[in-house]
Amino acid sequence: MSVSSLSQRSSWESLRSVSSAPSVHSEPDPFPPALAGPMVWQGKELDPKDYVIELEPAEVENVRAAVVGFKLLGLPRGSISQDTFHLKPELAYKLSAISDRVHRGSGISVVRGLHTARFNDEEAVIAFVGISSYVCSKRATDAYANQTLSKLNSLVLPNTSCHVRDATHDAVPNWAKDLGLAGSKLTTAMEFHCDRFSGDVLALYVRDDGSAQGGGEQFVASFWRIYNELLATDPDVLETLSAADWPFELKEREAKVPHLEYGPAVFFAQGKPICQIVRAPLLGSSRIPRSDTMPRVTVEQAHSLESVEKLARQFCSKVNRQNGDIQFINNLSIMHARSAYGTRTSERRSTRHLLRMFLRDPTNAWEKPTTFSDRFDDPFVEGREQELPILDLDPWRKISGRESHG
Repeated sequence: MSVSSLSQRSSWESLRSVSSAPSVHSEPDPFPPALAGPMVWQGKELDPKDYVIELEPAEVENVRAAVVGFKLLGLPRGSISQDTFHLKPELAYKLSAISDRVHRGSGISVVRGLHTARFNDEEAVIAFVGISSYVCSKRATDAYANQTLSKLNSLVLPNTSCHVRDATHDAVPNWAKDLGLAGSKLTTAMEFHCDRFSGDVLALYVRDDGSAQGGGEQFVASFWRIYNELLATDPDVLETLSAADWPFELKEREAKVPHLEYGPAVFFAQGKPICQIVRAPLLGSSRIPRSDTMPRVTVEQAHSLESVEKLARQFCSKVNRQNGDIQFINNLSIMHARSAYGTRTSERRSTRHLLRMFLRDPTNAWEKPTTFSDRFDDPFVEGREQELPILDLDPWRKISGRESHG
């Protein structure tokens, strides 16, 4: 499709999204026209003073008291909720308002000030989960594994949190000799992406930004701004991204041969583009190569990935970050990336350490395309026991989730 042909018809008529798998026939939904609003931003238009929320000393003390109060209940960490993590009404309201910012505002919000609480590892996990429960009440788990699993009484349990850290210097057990580390355990740079079928909101708690070893800066880019640019200058890329023929390689925990799943990289529902572009399961990497049994992306698909990456770098903003921050990022509309880290002292492990969860707020959750609603909803199936590990003791690919991240 050429730009000239686009000018002859509206984008609703000329751009079509195939939202079903190749074997399913249904009437495609139209692409929305150019988007407007606070989620369409670029570069310095995303001002930290608009997305950083400072906690007052009394509010930090309230969080600490809630952590102590939860510990006294003697409950498993998977039971952390607003009912078991008690905050004063004023702070509860302040945190709940973040969901509106993430779903209807710029798509990013940062809670700052927890570094003064000086939490130990257990307290940090409890505080992270407790605060997040006021922003989004549902936490993602994965029937397969999500990002990591820990073992409890020899049972492998679904896990809702992940430790993002440098595991490249960990001793490799014999059983893991042929396995690769998950992307969250590597120090390499990550291109712009949204984590596929993982959750509506990405939450990150910065325990240590790794500044002593250098690198690891975080960047975000509005996919809605990228969408507008592509709509105006290269709509063929949007056609390619929305086609249901992208060959995603999904790692299987026990099987030697990975699973192939076709689907779109960009979805549409109720006039909203939903970005789920992630390179790892499409291209592989030097540390985790793509299986020879998997089909390669087409020339058009490779061009589309590069086009989005180029625009994301052009329109991105560096995240204003401090130790103790909790970041909430819309995983459906805001792409995120990071630079390589640990570059100053490559001979030893970087101290960089983030905690990660994926969340959903039922009140503000976006509608998803019907054909793929089960995939978006699966991480939030009720009744799964949640394990929230204090320490990351098993970072190997065997315990990584089937859906790739980064």
